[in-house]
Amino acid sequence: MQTSSSRQAEPVLKAGLLSAFALWVVFAASLLGAPGAPEQEVATAPWALLEAVTTVSLDTTTLSGLGLQVSGHEGSVRGHALHPLSVVPAGTPSFAAMGQIDLRAAVGADGFHGFEGGALRHRGGFLLRGPAGTFDLSTLELRVGAKATVLELVDATGEAVLTTEYAQWELDKATGALRYLNADLRPTLALARKLGDERYTTVTVGILDLDATLQIGDIPPGPAIVGETPPPCGDWSGNVDVGLVNMSSFAQAGVATVNGRSVVVVLPSAELENVGTANVPWYSKFTNLGNPPWNDQHPFLVWQMARVSGGVFEPLGRSDLKHAFLTINSGCAPGACTDSHVLGISCADVYGTGTNNSVGSLAPRSEVTASTGIWSHCGGIPSHFDTNGDCVQDFSGSGENAFTHGLKAAEADLQVAGATYYVEAFYIVRNDINIFNSMGHRQVAPAKPAATWTFPTAGAYTQGPAINSWVNPTTPGAGADNRTLDTGEGRVQLAVKVTTLAGSPTRHRYAYALQNHDFDRRIKSFRVPFNTAIGVVENIAFADGDGFAANDWVGVPDATGITWTAPAAATPPAELDYASVISFRFDSDQTSAAALASLGVFEAGAPTQLNLQTLAPATGAVTPGDYHTVTPCRLLDTRTVGDGATPITSGTVRELNVLGVTACGIPAEATAVAINVTAINPGDSGYLVVYSSTDPPTASTLTFGAGAVRTNNAISKLTVDGKLKIRPVLTTGGSVHVAIDVAGYFAPGTP
Repeated sequence: MQTSSSRQAEPVLKAGLLSAFALWVVFAASLLGAPGAPEQEVATAPWALLEAVTTVSLDTTTLSGLGLQVSGHEGSVRGHALHPLSVVPAGTPSFAAMGQIDLRAAVGADGFHGFEGGALRHRGGFLLRGPAGTFDLSTLELRVGAKATVLELVDATGEAVLTTEYAQWELDKATGALRYLNADLRPTLALARKLGDERYTTVTVGILDLDATLQIGDIPPGPAIVGETPPPCGDWSGNVDVGLVNMSSFAQAGVATVNGRSVVVVLPSAELENVGTANVPWYSKFTNLGNPPWNDQHPFLVWQMARVSGGVFEPLGRSDLKHAFLTINSGCAPGACTDSHVLGISCADVYGTGTNNSVGSLAPRSEVTASTGIWSHCGGIPSHFDTNGDCVQDFSGSGENAFTHGLKAAEADLQVAGATYYVEAFYIVRNDINIFNSMGHRQVAPAKPAATWTFPTAGAYTQGPAINSWVNPTTPGAGADNRTLDTGEGRVQLAVKVTTLAGSPTRHRYAYALQNHDFDRRIKSFRVPFNTAIGVVENIAFADGDGFAANDWVGVPDATGITWTAPAAATPPAELDYASVISFRFDSDQTSAAALASLGVFEAGAPTQLNLQTLAPATGAVTPGDYHTVTPCRLLDTRTVGDGATPITSGTVRELNVLGVTACGIPAEATAVAINVTAINPGDSGYLVVYSSTDPPTASTLTFGAGAVRTNNAISKLTVDGKLKIRPVLTTGGSVHVAIDVAGYFAPGTP
């Protein structure tokens, strides 16, 4: 879970608190509904609230957009000390409980499970006034909502007006101190209807904290451990695999004019789960120092938004990076680690839109290496929160706001009739074995009924990037393709969709979406090869969604294709960074054929170019001729099949006779083949090229890491005698086994 405070240097638990007693942190599985979360009955006992103080921060700008004005918002407690992890601003009014407290906490062996019983009333509160009426919360009353973990704010008539969502909490069972904090506040359905639009239930209008002292009671025994006992806290063995399992709420965090555009900041909620076999460290920045390799190790969250309209996928904006610092374990299997700075095996976590808008945890992406999940800081390396690199935080976001690091989408871009909108998020986790379940997306339906944006969901949550909902990589359909390249350094993905323009049956729009998932050397150019002299090429365009024209890539056609190039030294930087997508398009009067797109790599290293199969106008996209599919067939497996069934030595060339493999159905007139190339368990990192020219090309067909199995698709011409050449290069020499499967061939015909 990610939380932070904009009012102090760093939200870190007090050392004495950690050393004096064990912190029990639990989040109810019923709140999450997370796929895979264990369902189990945990016995609880009621612990009475002896005293309580509630702090309510209200977003008066957003409330005004709903037609509500706040008055009488004055606290009855002076100088109340907020929890160090609270995101509530300092000076926010706090209210002390009065009279008999009927509200109770349900406590089990694994900690806090929610509330039960009656109400909690306070001295003081506030009024909400507007055309829909006056809602009197001047004697603030809280009661249990539809779920035990939810509290409702009730007005003088007994009607629930606001409700909490995505609260965090900590319970110290030794002292009875309960901190229920950072809960999003949203209108109830009843209030939303009075305000004229049920979509207002998705709007975050404030944050609530409740600090209470409980009367220590009985602790029922926990459920028995079934099967293998989970590793204890401090045991880091196993495979790290954190899944982002849901995104259920989205909200605005303000509207303003930025760079000449009226933009709205969009925030997601997120739910995650440890689906791996290892505990995952979640230490907040500048804590746990001197304990390598887990010094202040924690995940990072990034998110972005996109639109599909007219068959084109376009990015609308992206956030910077959010540092995580606390996990609230829920739904854990018996015996799992539930330390607040470790996500235990099988445990889930959740956080709301309010905690994602905390400037105390938002920072530039450039400090994190996405492929490893490592934050570059300390040891003389300055960072956003440590300006001199001495590993002591000296900046906490003072002077920054939601627009500094948030996802900013232009209001005009959110009002396109017939468009489909997606919000995507990605958790960057050190050593995670599967990044594609650490990211996910959901369709939303942006609307602005009055002066406040709402983002109700319009489809089910789906793991993986949003471009997979634009073009399904498994079943892309006619005129579409979606390929992912694992470079060994990180992954990039290219999707394409070709549509016939309405009213112009001979005009086709070629739309490409290029996404860098975690390739840290970034992408600086994108090239689609085809003969531009044949037919019409027009309406060449590019989109990155950031609103800065100075860093837009420029598409330039030449005789053999179109190349888009990032302008050098642009502000903001133009190169395609990790967890980002950009799009390209043009119109042609030619139908599509398979082609090999090339991506120029920005930072130094090998290779300098990446290749991905795609579609381009059929004007000689790869080699003149018609493309014919064949049943996938293995041409070479150096372990067992093909010319010379032995591994290929680094720096040497193996020639593969393609036309002679009649079992694969490649005829003598074939001039090129579509293949899948696999490097199998190399002894070191490196790359290989498949080619037909006299000298090997500078661009690689496939890159790989030591011990990995890496694959990529390619289209390669054949030599005049019908062969392919394969040349691997390993960093320290040695050899590698290679497998090549053929999926189709090109033969002379009408281009």
